[in-house]
Amino acid sequence: MSEAASPLPPLYGGLVPLNQMQHAQWRVRDVGFGFAAGIPAVPLALEEFPLAARHMGVVFATGAPHMPLAILGGGPGRNLFINEAGQWRDGVYVPAYLRRYPFLLARTAPGSEELALCLDPGAPQFSEAEGEPLFDAEGKPTAMASRAFEFTRAVEGSFLRTQEFVAALAELKLLGPAAVQFEQGGRNLRVDGFHAVQREAFNALTGEQLVMLRDKGWLEAIHAHLFSVAALPSIVQQAAA
Repeated sequence: MSEAASPLPPLYGGLVPLNQMQHAQWRVRDVGFGFAAGIPAVPLALEEFPLAARHMGVVFATGAPHMPLAILGGGPGRNLFINEAGQWRDGVYVPAYLRRYPFLLARTAPGSEELALCLDPGAPQFSEAEGEPLFDAEGKPTAMASRAFEFTRAVEGSFLRTQEFVAALAELKLLGPAAVQFEQGGRNLRVDGFHAVQREAFNALTGEQLVMLRDKGWLEAIHAHLFSVAALPSIVQQAAA
């Protein structure tokens, strides 16, 4: 498997498979979240909705397949949840997409079902001088490498379940363009450019459709999303402060 071709997922500057020959001396260190200081939104998995909705907007991308996004800032180039020291704000949920970085699972070949643990070689987490090693003296993966693989696989599974959830919303014709309007400093402001569950369409669902959403465990996510949209004006106001 060669280095992944563009386009790469948001945040990743490159992607290569983890291997003992190339990364025998590499270590992983904690550098905080300064690497995401300029990221105003990240993909969000279904299971994260209730946790993320307490602090940030949870919306859907405008382009198909309308995957969910956590809104972290009021505009391009700013993440409101990271301080000048690169630390995440205390008590605020950190999306799994950021906690997974700099690792990612990728297919070993086009059409293959086999997945390999890959990494962003330019990530600041990597060092040969400090941190936990990825390989031991015998060239075997360490506990750090195993944890990275297991967590990355869990996140991948969450996003696959999220795709099923979004596909169901689309089939029920619940998603559509949305906007939030509010007043700030005597000015009328508008936040748009995202999709959301349409309340009228949601309220028009049949009992059978609601039972399906309940049995799938998706109703909580929908309510968390709708609640979080109300947080968008607050996020914009913080960005303007």
